[in-house]
Amino acid sequence: MLSINSGFEELRCHVPTFPYEKRLSKIDTLRLAIAYIALLREILMSGCDPKSYVDECMKNGYKNQTNAIWNTSGKMTV
Repeated sequence: MLSINSGFEELRCHVPTFPYEKRLSKIDTLRLAIAYIALLREILMSGCDPKSYVDECMKNGYKNQTNAIWNTSGKMTV
């Protein structure tokens, strides 16, 4: 059990969070890691500069939000 807990602690160090957020639960850590990996995959597949890709998504909204695995907001748009 100790190695599982230390694995989650290590994973928490690698997923992006805000400094003021409370410590993530194990399930939240897994969900955030999945979303982060999906976003990184999309950036790589796009061939764009990572910062430009994220800026464009933030500025114009992601065109396919309902299909975006990395969209953790829980909102589904039609």
